[in-house]
This record gives sequence, structure tokens and C-alpha cells, in this order.
Amino acid sequence: MKIYKSVFATLALSTLLSIQASHAEVFTGFANKVPSQNLKDVYSGLKFHYLDKEDRLLIINDFLKTVELEYALLPLKVKRIGLDFNKLKAKAIADENSIDSVVASTADKANTEAKARIIFLQAKSNMEFLDRMQALVANFKDTHFSVQEKISRPIVYTGLRLFRIDGKIVVGSIENKFMGLASKLSGTDFSRIAIGDEVLSINGQPVEDKITSLKKYIAGSSEEFIDSYAIRALTIRNFKYDESNSITIAFRNAGVFKLPLFANNAKDSTPRLDAITYLDKFNVPTDSSTIGLSFDKVTKTWNEGALSFEGYSTRKLHLNLKDLSEMIGDDGAPALRSGYFINKGKTYGVLQILTFMTKNVKVRDNQISFIDGIRNFISELKENQLPLILDLRVNGGGNGNLPAQVLSVLAQENVIYPGATSGFRMTSYMRQVQEPGFHQELVGEDQSFGITMDEMKDFFQKTIDERRNYTPMFAAEIIPYDMQKVKGFDNKIVALVTADCVSACDKMSFLLKSSKRATIIGTHSNGTGAGFLSTNELNTKWEDRLRVFETQVPNYLFGVPGKSIEQTVFDENSVENMCSENRPTIADVPYSPTMLDVARNNIGWLQKAAQVIEESK
Repeated sequence: MKIYKSVFATLALSTLLSIQASHAEVFTGFANKVPSQNLKDVYSGLKFHYLDKEDRLLIINDFLKTVELEYALLPLKVKRIGLDFNKLKAKAIADENSIDSVVASTADKANTEAKARIIFLQAKSNMEFLDRMQALVANFKDTHFSVQEKISRPIVYTGLRLFRIDGKIVVGSIENKFMGLASKLSGTDFSRIAIGDEVLSINGQPVEDKITSLKKYIAGSSEEFIDSYAIRALTIRNFKYDESNSITIAFRNAGVFKLPLFANNAKDSTPRLDAITYLDKFNVPTDSSTIGLSFDKVTKTWNEGALSFEGYSTRKLHLNLKDLSEMIGDDGAPALRSGYFINKGKTYGVLQILTFMTKNVKVRDNQISFIDGIRNFISELKENQLPLILDLRVNGGGNGNLPAQVLSVLAQENVIYPGATSGFRMTSYMRQVQEPGFHQELVGEDQSFGITMDEMKDFFQKTIDERRNYTPMFAAEIIPYDMQKVKGFDNKIVALVTADCVSACDKMSFLLKSSKRATIIGTHSNGTGAGFLSTNELNTKWEDRLRVFETQVPNYLFGVPGKSIEQTVFDENSVENMCSENRPTIADVPYSPTMLDVARNNIGWLQKAAQVIEESK
């Protein structure tokens, strides 16, 4: 569906700048006659911009009002997670009202020691407010919905990465360069800490209790995703700072060690003085020259700079493959990897789809489309009559149209599948986005398949007339088998899936399951079910009026396909049944990583996949 742009007359900036001086005097005189009410005291921070009670209430009220007006999932979250928005809103506002501003008297400002104390208390107050905002948004349990600080806090970290393996928290990987630096600074030999050792406690608190305390800050659509990110946050995070420059970890085998913490103030990032002031109080050192971390707000992932961890990573499955081919995406990172796994004398094709956030891939000096990169490998498997192991475990999503194209490449000959469905919460934003398209004169509209403009206009208007929260879910696409190159792929397929399969990868998972084209192995996909629909004029990006936070508010819904390509509009309550938010795609064959995966680069996953393929009919 095309959304046509309306042309409005605008007042050029040059016109404003050409106002004569005499006119400027008139405006100045007028402004002087208007009384200023509740003018913000920008001088309350003694060393940096301090967020006092007035600021905090302004931000929270503005955010909550935006949620109320634009968040597509708000009514649905009542049934999915038991969200009571009014109660949440009242508590958030009451909490801020109960916390007084940190103010300095004239005597405090004149006293060096008192001034330093108040500066720290203001820094601490800011950090706690940023944490509360993060926890507030995490209540919506939506991986797509989190707030980012416009000027990010430094990341505090150690040289260890922890994972949940066989139900225990273990050391999965170690950054030896960091640990060597930490040894020099502390005078402690950390060499006894080994990959696979179990973590029992952190700072004297049982490790599971510590994980639980961090979960409240993690925005996620499923408990597994929240759990994995809380575990990661045990040793690397930029929220809920400890009041210390070290972390004490008790290991089952190595014993108890106090590891120094480092704060990353990357050279190319804007310093956040309140956070730096807070960390300086506890003498947390920085090392941005040899070990660097940064946060990519677009992909919402950490870039680990010069860090080089040895040991386990969910991405390292490819190290078990023969004839490995790596295809680089538009961002310069691997997007696709293909190769062959040989097990008990049998060969299996393996394709890792690491992202859906690229249009093209490059193999050495040759650039092809993302889908052609997949087509070429699937054609190779078809020619050699080999089954496919599809690895989706660490795909953070991207272009929501690509999963349907991938399924088309994997589809059997002459098969047509129903595609993912969509739906709208009836908001002011959605009306402004959709209604212009309903009033255009359409010429030559293809009505041979999928939803027509008339159908969409009818259910949209009916939703308005009946004052319903949601439109019905509707199907805007069908997925035919690939007729360009593959021309039907009948070989066996298994797909590896965990909760780190997010957004467009969620779509890929439920399309594979609904089409019965693959046996899914693992736990489940992430469970997202809302995305972002925008035009050149409109989007739901939010930032507060003090420019402290920003986020993109999910504004439309997506969900599982219908049972037939014939049905394009579903029943009035179909959002409740079909939207995939908080309803991840559950694996057909359960599997979670084991110590074998830690020791041998995820080979347990590959062996399980081979077993399932051999046992399938």
C-alpha cells in the first residue's frame, strides 16, 4: 500500500531571519510583558546538569502520556502479562514525588567539603533516576521497547563473560588481555579462573539472587531473553552501578577473587559528567585506549572494540564447518555464513543467518543481494541432495520483509504459504498514517491476491465506528516458492532457535513452524510482536523535553499467519489470538547449551541437529 505525501505551504527559515530590527524590538517588548511561570532553574546542578524533582516528573509524565497515546501493545499487555497501566503510572509518579531534590545552601557552596558531598549526591540521584526509568520501561516486557540515554553512561565491566549452561552460571569466555592488566593493577594472579568454572555468588549474594535483582532493568518479551541479558549484566553493564571499584566472585573450583572493575569512557563518545563523577567517587579506573566498548543505538548491541574473548560464544558454531564461506553485510559485519558439517560420515549443509538488517552481502570482492547469497547456497544443497541446518540463534532482526523471501527460497516446489499478519491499534498516529492512502484515486490495483485497499478501508472504518482498540489482523502477502533460481527445495530442514532470535527473526521462526517447512530445535524465539511503521513525515520517535532519553515506540502489530491464503481479514478479536508478542515460537525439539558446546564451539547443537534429521521420516 502506498502512502501519498500531501504538500503543505511552509514558512521558510530565511523569512524569519530577514525580520527588520524594528520588528524585533516589537517582539522583545511583547515578550517582556508576558510573565514567566515555573521557569526551570538550570543552575541547581553544582557541577553538571542535575535532574531535580521537577525535571524527573516532567520526563516521566511526558513518557507515560506518549505510551498511552502511541504504544501499539498497551491494551494487549493487560491480557498477555497482566499489566495494570494506571497502577504503574500512579506508582512511577508517586515514587518521584517522594524523592526530594538535592539542593545546596549558600553556605554549602562556600564550603569545599560540603560542596563535594552535594555534587556526589546529585550524581547519585541522577544515576538512580536513570535506573528507575530503565526499570519503568522494562515493566512492559517488550524487547522492542526500551529507553536509551541520549548521552550514554560508561560501561563498567571485567574480563569475564558468564552464561547459563546446564542450568548453572559458568565462566564461558575470558579476555586475557584485560585479565593481565587487572593482575598488574591488583597484584593478584587470576590464572586459576578457568572456562567452565561455576559461579556461586557475587559480592556475597547468591548468583541467582543477583540475576533476579538485575532482571527488573531488562526490557524483554520473554523470560529467557531477560534471563540471558541479566546474566550478561553480572560482569558488563551501564546501569545499577555497584558502589565499589571491584567485584567479588566466588567460584566453585577457583575460590574467591576480587576482580577490578573498569569504566569505559570511549574517546569518540560524549562524556557524561554525572556518571563520571559518580564512578570517580569509588575510584573506578578507565581504559578507553586498549579496551573499548560502545553501544550502537540502531542495532541495540554492544560493540566490544579491542576486546578479544577466548572461549565460548553462541556465534562460533561456524568453527566446526568445512568449506566455510562468510558473507559480509552492509555494515561490515558478517551477515551470512555457510559451510558443511560432517558427522558420522554424513554431510549437512549449515547456514547461519546472523541478521536481517542488510540488503546486500559481499563475498570477497563480489557484492550480491542478501537473498541471492542464500539462494546460491540452497541451490548447492539441492544439487548435492543435502539437508539444511539453519542457525537463527543470534539473529537480532531487521527488515521484516526478508523472512518471507527466505521461506520462499526454502519452499518446496509449487507450494504457496500464507504470510505473516499485521494489525493496528487505533491511535491518532495510526489514523494519520493510514487514512491518506484510503482517499487516493487508485488506478490498476492488483487484487489477484492479498488484501485489497477497499477491504482495508472497510475494517479500518468499522474499527473507528465501533470505537475498538484494535483492527482485525490482516494478511498482506502470500509466499510462493522461489521460481527464479532454486525452483523448489524438498530437502530436510532443521532450524536452531533461542530467545536471541528477535523481531524479524521471530517472523522467520513462526513462518517455518506454520509452514511445517522445518523442525525447530532449541528453546523458543524471542516473542516480539510489534514493530515500527513510519512515513517521511511521521514516526513515533520519542525524546523528553530535556533531551535526556529517547526511544522508538512500537506502533503496529505483527503475528502468525492464517491457515489459508484465501483468508485476508480475520475476526474482530484476532489480535488477541494472532499477535506474537510475548508468545514466542516454541521449539519442536528441546535443546539448551551444554558444557560440550562451551568446550567445542557449539558442536552439541550441530550434533543434535544431525540426530533430528536422521531420525525424521
